[in-house]
Amino acid sequence: MVMGAGWAKRIGIGMAAIALAAAMAFLAWPAPPRPLTPVPMLSLAEDAGLQAQLVAPQPGLAALPAAVTGRAAAGPSGEGYRHEWPGFHASARFEGTGVTLRFDDSLNRWRVMLDGKAVEVSRPGRQDLRIEGLAPGPHEIRAEKISEPSGPALFGGFFLGDPAQALPPPDPVPRLIEFIGDSDTVGFANTAERRDCDAEEIYAATDTSRSFGPQVAAALGADYRIVARSGIGLLRNYGGAEPDRTMDRLYPLALPGDGDAVALPQRPADIVVVGLGSNVFGSDLAPGEAWRDKAELRRDFGPALADFAAARMQENPGAAMVLLAFGEYGPELVEAHRAASELLAARGLANQLVILGDPRRNACLWHPSAQDHAMIAQTLIEALKGPVPN
Repeated sequence: MVMGAGWAKRIGIGMAAIALAAAMAFLAWPAPPRPLTPVPMLSLAEDAGLQAQLVAPQPGLAALPAAVTGRAAAGPSGEGYRHEWPGFHASARFEGTGVTLRFDDSLNRWRVMLDGKAVEVSRPGRQDLRIEGLAPGPHEIRAEKISEPSGPALFGGFFLGDPAQALPPPDPVPRLIEFIGDSDTVGFANTAERRDCDAEEIYAATDTSRSFGPQVAAALGADYRIVARSGIGLLRNYGGAEPDRTMDRLYPLALPGDGDAVALPQRPADIVVVGLGSNVFGSDLAPGEAWRDKAELRRDFGPALADFAAARMQENPGAAMVLLAFGEYGPELVEAHRAASELLAARGLANQLVILGDPRRNACLWHPSAQDHAMIAQTLIEALKGPVPN
């Protein structure tokens, strides 16, 4: 059928109108919400059924024995816990209608869980968190740091006043998984729904307790210890920054910001998951670095990762080793991880290599979102449900 010029003109106008309507609809689509800032110093739900307030440190309280997980050093005069690595958490049990938590911390966000209710504290400084209005009887309390700190801080512990009574702390769960990595392991801005964020929004959106490591541990009935830091890698950090503060240098430290701090004893891990390499291969080489290109970087990274993993296996006798590769950073990273896995096997050190698919990375500064963390967690859960080499 032959169409006249009038028909062609009408079709052209119609197509333009459709395109304009589509563009208007796209522009009208609501942008993802920004993380809520500023973060309040103290928050709890109106229906929490308890009262909470920040007060000056209270004298005359009795320390409550606690079960603690995470790298830490003793506080001043041996009281409390100095901490810096993410995911530090502590639990205790008591009988009474109130409890106090002590902080000297102007850096971090905390979530306190008590009787299924959450109290969140942000940068409390040197203050006590006093929780009251509990029903008489036994209670279990858990405090967890959910932000990524920029330096050491102090968790002073749990305290009771009369007539409350201390109970033994919760028994440790049968297994402990240690997750070693970078910002992806930290859970950097993992609750955000957009990529453009400022520093305060990143602080508000970061929740280590909802990153893939804690999800894996919960699914497997395990506890978790997180040794991770944004921008860090093996051999090199992101952009070649701080070449003397790569993970192999910082890992032995109780507090990265205080190299002289003496670590408190900690339980050996049953599974170790090493997720390093993204910052090594995910940024361009800077002038003056030791490698000309990523091929040379790949050559050196495999043996370095194998040595690092072997050292962790020696420190955690009998632990299963998992090498976690973020495959979206390219074939050099994947090939280097394969080389490390093969080098470990050649030494008689069994290990499992898990290569991830492509996350959307639609949280702040192109970091994994909550959906991505769920995908990473599920991949690891499936890998760890089967026979894990050890």
